[in-house]
Amino acid sequence: MLSTRQPWRATLMTSPLELDADPGFDAVYRREYPALIAVATALAGDDAEDLVQDVMVRALTRWDKVGRLERPGGWCHRVLVNLCRSRWRRRATEARFFARLRREEHTTAGPTAAGIDFWRAVRSLPERPRSVVALHYAGDLSVADVASILEVPEGTVRSDLSRARVLLRQQLEG
Repeated sequence: MLSTRQPWRATLMTSPLELDADPGFDAVYRREYPALIAVATALAGDDAEDLVQDVMVRALTRWDKVGRLERPGGWCHRVLVNLCRSRWRRRATEARFFARLRREEHTTAGPTAAGIDFWRAVRSLPERPRSVVALHYAGDLSVADVASILEVPEGTVRSDLSRARVLLRQQLEG
């Protein structure tokens, strides 16, 4: 029961929507909301309620123009479809962006058992022949490049490779 001596009570008991909206908006909201939810659910799925609320907020903020339209509900449906299109475009752009981030990395097959044994044997070689074998075979470098990196003559690199092959053959076969 409202008191005539406390007019502010009437203001507190009404919702903020009722304060800003005239009776025309409230009627359009109540009439169009179920159909808008159905369309939004069909077009956007889980985002339906958020989209419809966005539409209704836009209608309320432009009610001075929307309320004068012959079919304000039609305006709401058009805005809803446009919002759904925007959401689809945004999601497609996001999907393309994330697809670029997730490009497949180039991978190589894991080492074979023989490869593991070979490199274990290489690690047991003395320092310079071990470096020569690693640079030449794993690094796929030429004898000249290995010589330049290790700052030794090319003949030394060839000699180290030859001796390393003999030692590795003995270790792997024996």
